[in-house]
Amino acid sequence: MLRSLVGSEMCIRDRFQRHAGELLRFLTRQLKCSELAADLRQETWLRFQRRGADEVGNLRAFLYRIARNLVIDHQRQQQARPQEEGVSVELASELPGPEQIAGDVQQLDRLQGILEDLPAHLRQALLWNRLEGLTQKEIGQRLGVSESMAGRYIPVSYTHLRATRLLSISYA
Repeated sequence: MLRSLVGSEMCIRDRFQRHAGELLRFLTRQLKCSELAADLRQETWLRFQRRGADEVGNLRAFLYRIARNLVIDHQRQQQARPQEEGVSVELASELPGPEQIAGDVQQLDRLQGILEDLPAHLRQALLWNRLEGLTQKEIGQRLGVSESMAGRYIPVSYTHLRATRLLSISYA
C-alpha cells in the first residue's frame, strides 16, 4: 500500500515536472516578476496535487488553466488594493540626524571663525569667487586692484584654509 502511494506521488510529480519549466516562463511573462511567478507555479502544483492526476484528460491544458486563473486572481487582488501614489514606504529619512546637524553647525562656526581671521580683501575675493562665481577681472574691479592681483588673493586664501586643516583640496 505504501509503495503504491509513493509510486503514485512520484508519477504525479513527474507529470507536473514535464511542464514546470514552461509554466514558470509563462507565469514570468504574464507577471513580469520571476519571484511571484515561482510562487504561483508552486500554487499550481498544490492545486494540481489536490485535484489528482487521474481525473485530468489534457494535463498541459489543465496546468495552464490553473496558472492562468491564479494570474487573474492575483491581478484582481492588486486592483482591489488602494493605490497610494506619491507615498514612500521608506522608513529611513533622508534628512540629517541630530548628530549630523550638530557636526555641521560646528563646522560652519569653525569656517566662519577662520574666514574672519582672513584680511578683508582676501576673504571678500574668496567669497565672491566661490559663492557668486565672479571672475578675477570682476573681483579686481570691485576691489580696485588689477586682475592679476585679484588672481593672487584666491590662492592665498586657500593656503590659509589648508593651513587650518579645514580645506583638504588644492586650488587649481
